[in-house]
Amino acid sequence: MLWIAVTLPLLSLEAVKPPLSERESTSQSNQRDGIGETASGASDIRCYALADHAHILMPDVTAYQLGVQAGQTRSYALVLAPGLQMLTPDVEHETQAFEAMALALLAYTPKVSQAHAHTLLLEVGSGLRLFGGLRALLAKVASTVRDFGYTARMACAPTAWGAWLLAHARARREGHRWHVVKEASLPRALDALPVSLLPAVATYGDVFEQIGCATLADLRRLPRAGVVRRFGSDVLDLLAQAYGEKPDPRESFRAPASFRAQLELQARVDSAEALLFAARRLVMQLAGWLSAHHAAVSRYTLLLEHELAARHAPRTSSLTVSWAVPSRDPDHLIWLLREKLNQTELIAPAIELKIVADQIDEHAAQSDTLFPMPDADRDSVARLFERLSARLGSENVMRISMLDDHRPERAMNVEAYQTGQPERTSRQAKSKRPSRHSGAKSAAKEMPTSASDLAAGGAIEPSHPDSAAQTVLPDNALPLREPPQALVLSDEVPQPPRPVWLLDKPLKLVMREQRPVYRRPLKMLTRTERIEAGWWDGQGVERDYYIAADDDGRMFWVFRERLSGYWFLQGLFG
Repeated sequence: MLWIAVTLPLLSLEAVKPPLSERESTSQSNQRDGIGETASGASDIRCYALADHAHILMPDVTAYQLGVQAGQTRSYALVLAPGLQMLTPDVEHETQAFEAMALALLAYTPKVSQAHAHTLLLEVGSGLRLFGGLRALLAKVASTVRDFGYTARMACAPTAWGAWLLAHARARREGHRWHVVKEASLPRALDALPVSLLPAVATYGDVFEQIGCATLADLRRLPRAGVVRRFGSDVLDLLAQAYGEKPDPRESFRAPASFRAQLELQARVDSAEALLFAARRLVMQLAGWLSAHHAAVSRYTLLLEHELAARHAPRTSSLTVSWAVPSRDPDHLIWLLREKLNQTELIAPAIELKIVADQIDEHAAQSDTLFPMPDADRDSVARLFERLSARLGSENVMRISMLDDHRPERAMNVEAYQTGQPERTSRQAKSKRPSRHSGAKSAAKEMPTSASDLAAGGAIEPSHPDSAAQTVLPDNALPLREPPQALVLSDEVPQPPRPVWLLDKPLKLVMREQRPVYRRPLKMLTRTERIEAGWWDGQGVERDYYIAADDDGRMFWVFRERLSGYWFLQGLFG
């Protein structure tokens, strides 16, 4: 087994901290590094801290770098960081944020358990190969936590409590090794950790240090009976579970039966970039919920609750994001949402977000086959259409579909691309299109066998050679002719080439010396191809098509109406 521990040391602050856009967070980091620092210095840097009525409880990273520390007075902290904003702790928001983080991490393993001190434990031993190894999986988990805007410290170990101890040691910058994979290396990594990391030891204050027990190795060397008599058995039980000497059963976090996620913004958000940064948390929760239920989504709706700016102004608005192929990839879902938000103008600043998953489907995992399947190319084309329609607008992306009609101007249809519309390939259209000789073939089978049948494509079954040998003929009878062999016509009739460019309306051509003229006289290059269709809708055509060329070698597709005798230009070859 292998466990990844994700501890969130600043969750109490970050749960009530207003979401910042990526641009704001980048500018603040540049100012902390001295890039683009103004004359006012730290007064332009926005930072946050938890505080009660008199003292600072927890500063964020930016405030800590400016000198703000826990225990300082509010007035002294404002002198160090004039841009400091005081926030009040909220236990309910803290619990919701912790559960939301657990729901998002279900995308990597179904075994996610909530542990002490805002720490999540992920059992990933059986899924390392799926995500490309431990290093790649750690990078993905860190990216998910970063998308939430949270500060995290991660570690891994063969035991759950071992990973928990290493993660908290990394948060306190104690120890030098935080990723342990082999069980043989775990005792050496844990022995160097301070004994104060154990939650059961924190209730006794400095008692362990007074008796000369500073590290976990010192605690293991103490007599077991004396430790149990003075401190109880919880300390040694937790220590045994951390070293893998005792089983550690844990209850996994369970995703709810139906998805419901909302985020109350701690500030007025009026820009699409900041709104996307906040909505990213909800999308990551949706991806984790879909992974836990082995499902995918093809459409979701983002509901925005706005600040009431006027009496008759709408209080809520919605934004629907849909795509053709059901997916649960968070990067794909967020990309489409970004394109939608960039094209949307907010009616008023938003104060709350909510996601409603409308269409939930079963997720079919991709199989790692040696040769790619044709569906993979179809999915990539659908993804391309989704991105184009999201960026340019669905009304600006046109889709060409084939129709079962022999008339060239009615053989295809151009319409606006709609997400979720099934794609119809040329092979499917060809299979549904009736064959030109299907009627002739069926008629030939029903008619009696004769010479005309052979000309029309009929077939005569040859008699058996044994029956011909047993026939007795009179002396004066003429010898019978050998029965003709069957004439078999192939279903695939070679079709003349078609031009890529068809005119919206056929262009009538003038005649000069019995030849149609389009800028120059045209010369026919092919034999006649006759098309007679449309009698069923009252717009029938009777045309003889040719491929023609002029003196410069340009090729055209022309036809002559059988009834009127006029010539028309239908298309142009490249």
